[in-house]
Amino acid sequence: MFRKTVHAVLVSVAMIAGLLTASAAAPAAHQSYIVVLDRGTPNVPSVAAELAAAHGGQVGYVYEHAIQGFSMTMSSGAAASVARNPRVAYVVEDMPRSITVQTAPTGIERIFADDNSGIDIDATDDFRVDVDVAVIDTGIDWAHPDLNVVDGINCANGSPFTAKCSGNGDDDHYHGTHVAGTIGALDNGIGVVGVAPGARLHAVKVLKSNGSGYTSWIVAGIDWVTARANVIEVANMSLGGSGFNQAEYDAIQGAVEAGVAFAVAAGNSDADANNFSPAAFDNVLTVSALADFDGAPGGTGSPTCRNDQDDTLADFSNWGNAVQIAAPGVCILSTYPIEQGEYGTISGTSMASPHAAGALALLASTDNPANASDVFGLYDQVIGAGNLQWTDDSGDGIKEPLLDVSSDAVFSPSLVPGSGGGGGEDAPPSVLITSPDDGASFGSGVSISFTGSAIDDVDGDLTANLVWTSSAVEIGTGGSFSATLSDGEHVITAATTDSASQNGSDTVTITVGDEPEPPGDGIALSVSAYKVRGLQKADLTWTGATSTSVDVRRNGAVVATVANSGAYTDNIDQRGGGSYTYQICEAGSSVCSNEVTASY
Repeated sequence: MFRKTVHAVLVSVAMIAGLLTASAAAPAAHQSYIVVLDRGTPNVPSVAAELAAAHGGQVGYVYEHAIQGFSMTMSSGAAASVARNPRVAYVVEDMPRSITVQTAPTGIERIFADDNSGIDIDATDDFRVDVDVAVIDTGIDWAHPDLNVVDGINCANGSPFTAKCSGNGDDDHYHGTHVAGTIGALDNGIGVVGVAPGARLHAVKVLKSNGSGYTSWIVAGIDWVTARANVIEVANMSLGGSGFNQAEYDAIQGAVEAGVAFAVAAGNSDADANNFSPAAFDNVLTVSALADFDGAPGGTGSPTCRNDQDDTLADFSNWGNAVQIAAPGVCILSTYPIEQGEYGTISGTSMASPHAAGALALLASTDNPANASDVFGLYDQVIGAGNLQWTDDSGDGIKEPLLDVSSDAVFSPSLVPGSGGGGGEDAPPSVLITSPDDGASFGSGVSISFTGSAIDDVDGDLTANLVWTSSAVEIGTGGSFSATLSDGEHVITAATTDSASQNGSDTVTITVGDEPEPPGDGIALSVSAYKVRGLQKADLTWTGATSTSVDVRRNGAVVATVANSGAYTDNIDQRGGGSYTYQICEAGSSVCSNEVTASY
């Protein structure tokens, strides 16, 4: 895996991966950086504005879900000064990224999807896989008749100096639409079929019309997905570049901790995937490309759209111990934007990754991941179900398994009715309140921001139809608004109705007015659990302690006695899942805070 300093202050701009090439222009007086704040930093927009004003910078994207931070244009000297601010974890340069492309689908046959009766591939749109997948790419063609696109956003607007997410993520290239088809093209008797037919697709456009973009755009897209982690279970990233970017890693980690599984392309440089991001990350499922021309094992297929050897590692594919699974990635037929002919054949690890994303989607439809441990469990299931019926000619000495979804005991997806009915019921809308958080408290007279979304299998995006109430009294409509509420407890509900008169809603409870006394013996503790490069960490913050030093207790035992600064990071440095219960106590006494459990 990648071995880099976790909090490197500045990372050099690297050249774009794949066969596309780009030459980096000489840095201007002001250039784009990503500023990542300490986890749990409140009111990120205000901190961003304050640092921009103090250092002559211009704020771009603001990140509040996958990570806490923002992109900002400023001079290199200002970037170094910002990195020294005590609220800043690190600053990295905004790095270029691009798609990883070279030039009935054989890939679906080669992973035996059509042999799995549970997926119900029968050329009839009677059932669809009940799962939501984000395609973080060039967008998706919303008008394509073979795709179930329900939501989207465009975070690839303009240069790195112009930062704005808006629109619906429609594809003005072709790459994202092709990826989307491999994941979830409808089983409707036309065109192609995906690994998870009919999956609800979310178009997250982070690359512009030439297939290139910047890390700040990608992080903004991941942040958007993380805010919808209660809806979106899987994300695919068929993009990348050389060089490690900590902000990109941490953003994915934040999404993984929220329960989103990531499939990513290994890259197309015939090189060690450890030297590319996000392929080298240990929080994703990294996919190499198999050359397969006949949809069957045996190595007897003749080359079609390009020269290569059947049933071997594609001659362009990256390799190495960062790769966990192989999947078909040569001459893959999938959906194209309708302006470009509706269907097309291309090759690359970009085409291999969505096969694995589809496999993750099949699992997630019945086992919705809620945290990092669940996500890694999905990765393990996909890897464990693979076969070795191929020839690894990379020379790296590591033969990764080949994706295989034939087992209906492992890949038995939850299905919902398609356009053909399927004898089932149309599901009600899925509603998600993303702000405020359940249990949040606000001062008297404060303007509170309310945001949410509503997605329906048949009707698509119903966010604009949301009606918000506080204890049955309407307070707003749509996906975003602000309101001032009276003091007291408020039960906030966002609800909408689909075309079949079915209701969907989500509810949170908030408190307005004076905050209650902290629990425990006057010491109030909060804990933020996270991982860095797969290693467990916990940030503890507290108020109310009066002694000069405090004891940090983990699972009842004192693990450290530290100065009463109000903050401490517990470097557990273990991998995998688990949970720990923390308390802060006056040093050497039984005067302690409330207990807080951190889970991984």
